[in-house]
Amino acid sequence: MSRNWLLAGLASALITAAIVVAAIEVDEATLEPVETGPTPTPEERASRLMRTFVSRVIEQELRPRVVELAGTRVIDGSGGTATVQRVVEGERIQLRIAFDGYVLRLDPKVTVENEIQADGTVHYTRGGDEAALRVNGTDVRIGVFDAEGRDLGEDAAGRFTFDLRGDDIATLAGDAVRNGEEELEIRPATPAA
Repeated sequence: MSRNWLLAGLASALITAAIVVAAIEVDEATLEPVETGPTPTPEERASRLMRTFVSRVIEQELRPRVVELAGTRVIDGSGGTATVQRVVEGERIQLRIAFDGYVLRLDPKVTVENEIQADGTVHYTRGGDEAALRVNGTDVRIGVFDAEGRDLGEDAAGRFTFDLRGDDIATLAGDAVRNGEEELEIRPATPAA
């Protein structure tokens, strides 16, 4: 065998090895975790959960369906019911909502964080002498889940006792107790920068 053939074979082997090493390095680089922002605090996660619950379930789903209601109505969710009693006193409107395993699909096209579930009684008041909006409840189970029922926000979901007030949903603030022991301060939403 000629010396040129040996050198060509050696060069070919070295080039192949370099390509394999480069490919491995690229694959390993893509496996590194993507840099993310700071991890939200338990209060921030609970605040987001509460705002999602009030805006999507009460404001967008239930309130429009009982806008002319005088009395009580049972509203079906995809996994349970919400019994809504509406009382109007002058400028003050109060909804007493008894959730019984109520489930609202947030977006039927998405399987991740697709449902918000509620169980327990919530009092929702607009107008009157106090803040423009007040939402309170005792031992209310709230969580955001995926379509298969996995609890993606288990660090935020739980059983809550809360009393929140504000001019609107974004400014809701107050105290909450999660799972009977974790005291949380629910703060207003921070404006996007």
